[in-house]
Amino acid sequence: MFLRRKAIETLSDEDLLARVRDGQGPALAALWDRYAQLLFGVGMKYLRNTEQARDEVVELFGTLTELLRKHPVQHFRPWVHRVMRNRCLMRLRRQHPERPMDEVELADDPTEGEEAVLREATLQRLEAGIEQLKDGQRQCIRLFYLDRLSYQQVSERTGLPVDQVRSHLQNGRRNLRLLLTNTGAFGA
Repeated sequence: MFLRRKAIETLSDEDLLARVRDGQGPALAALWDRYAQLLFGVGMKYLRNTEQARDEVVELFGTLTELLRKHPVQHFRPWVHRVMRNRCLMRLRRQHPERPMDEVELADDPTEGEEAVLREATLQRLEAGIEQLKDGQRQCIRLFYLDRLSYQQVSERTGLPVDQVRSHLQNGRRNLRLLLTNTGAFGA
């Protein structure tokens, strides 16, 4: 039992998604272990209520198997972040139907809301920038930073030598920085 749990924890997000679609509970538990805290943070950012944020995370994971069967997901982390954000915004709309969404999001502390909007816009530019990278760089950046694989695991997954993985990561970071600086996502 313990060995199987340890083995499943080393699987990539894509492998876990395939197992979740097949109804394997341990794979769903591994995704919970990886992402529940992150999603709780997203919930807190939007809802600013501990119980509501916890409820949204639990409800999201309760429907995750069904959602994954309906939607083809290639990159789980950004997808589940977006789903959680949308769930929180829908909850806020239900709680405050008479108020425009920008007022609901910024009601408690205007500077905190503005920072959240800026972070979200930056993340969207970052995702768009990653898509503009060359295939090898894009693949290595996604596996290393988004899927949190080691150099060795990225090497095994891509079939590239570890030195080439490092090179793709270094060049990808540099190119991404240039793309984002040129589009105004970051200051020069």
